[in-house]
Amino acid sequence: MSESRVAAPETRSDAVPGEAARDYLRALAARRREHIDWSAAPPTYKRYPPRGRVVLPWREPLLPGDLLRGLLGVTRAEWAHGGGVRLKRPAPSGGGLYPIEAYIALRDGLYHYDAAHHALDLIRAGDHRPLLRAALDRPPDRLPELVVVLAAVFWRNGFKYKEFAYRLQCQEVGVLSAQALALGDLLGVDTAVHWRFDDAACQWLLGLDPTREGVLGAFTCGTATTAGPPPGQTAAAEERPPPSVVDRLPLLTALHAAGAGPQPGVVPPPPPAPHGPVVRLPAPSPVRLTDGLALRGSPDNGFLPRPMAADTLAAILAHCAAGYPGDLPGSTDAPVTVTPYVLVRRVTGIPAGAYRYHRGTLVPTGGTGDLRGARLRPNTVLALPEAAAVVVPVGDQATGHTCFGDRWYRLQQAEAGLVVHRATLAATAAGLTARLHSDGTSPVTDAALGLAGPLRSLSFLLLGTARPGSTVTAALT
Repeated sequence: MSESRVAAPETRSDAVPGEAARDYLRALAARRREHIDWSAAPPTYKRYPPRGRVVLPWREPLLPGDLLRGLLGVTRAEWAHGGGVRLKRPAPSGGGLYPIEAYIALRDGLYHYDAAHHALDLIRAGDHRPLLRAALDRPPDRLPELVVVLAAVFWRNGFKYKEFAYRLQCQEVGVLSAQALALGDLLGVDTAVHWRFDDAACQWLLGLDPTREGVLGAFTCGTATTAGPPPGQTAAAEERPPPSVVDRLPLLTALHAAGAGPQPGVVPPPPPAPHGPVVRLPAPSPVRLTDGLALRGSPDNGFLPRPMAADTLAAILAHCAAGYPGDLPGSTDAPVTVTPYVLVRRVTGIPAGAYRYHRGTLVPTGGTGDLRGARLRPNTVLALPEAAAVVVPVGDQATGHTCFGDRWYRLQQAEAGLVVHRATLAATAAGLTARLHSDGTSPVTDAALGLAGPLRSLSFLLLGTARPGSTVTAALT
């Protein structure tokens, strides 16, 4: 695209904060399964002209290469009986559609990461780190060594999931944020995630049409030692732009545009500390999230009906509730928009039931724990009875509108994704496996958890011991 970009969809001047989010949530609550037109699927990978391409080394240690490959690279192949070869990436993505693209600002240029070829395509020459740093709501004190921006291609999973695609995209940015933090620990570089920024500035720098793609997150790594050449003035154009979703996905379009507005940023007060009897968990087993990076995978054949050790559950939930370096006020202490809940099904020494996690204890919620009657997809119906536990981030989807406007939806969904991916990495490091089942969030689940008022289930992560299947997985080295 040239500098004469398509303007972002306008937000009505008389719009009430949260109105677009409420319209969107009402539509999701009423949605029904629709026919999927697979012929409408856009390309899986985004391509730019090869001018200025930098091929990243695969085996030599290099911060940008190792970081991007561990984030979105094509790192393994799966062969399944009766099926073809599937190329997989390090972090999970709904339907395996991978709608999130990564852009990286380095000293000499702003690049797009070509995951298919493990290469960088030049978008703008020059050092754009100062401009991106200035666009962040809570920038690091010093110029970072690199800035990675995460943007959603709306139609890449929108052709299948329709308006629901935006929820998956926002959660996937949270998943990738958790992945980035773990990779930063593994690579020994300070990393911080950013979900609050000047949308228009970021879109313009990347040359994105906001009716087709939207910036949803970023993270910064390290500290720069030197500044680069001045930033270039023109952004490169991608080879096959995705379609506009203004008419295809009007609610997604409206919510994303409304979320770009002003946001005071005062976080609502946390839920009150629980009262009454609790189940005290044992000391968490020593689990490091970095140990789950290389082995993580989503089980295709459900779980074996084996119990989980209580100290393993304690470790998983402790990682869910831990703080992280982010730009939401209070995030360094704990997640601020969601609270971890758990449905215990078979955990040694803990009665089955619904609980809220609170500082090393499980607080019974009084929920039924019964998910019969939920409208679940066949793979969820297969896996749920044999899972050892279900981690469910819970949040108030309404109160935050007064503080963050419609961006509250983005922030909360991203934090839900971060929480469940931390649970996934912890479970994997402990020798278990995990799989997200987005169809598991429903009024039936809310009742099973004993949720009241505006609290809602936001994601649904099954944990357990993987059932062996016919899939063979090999790393691409």
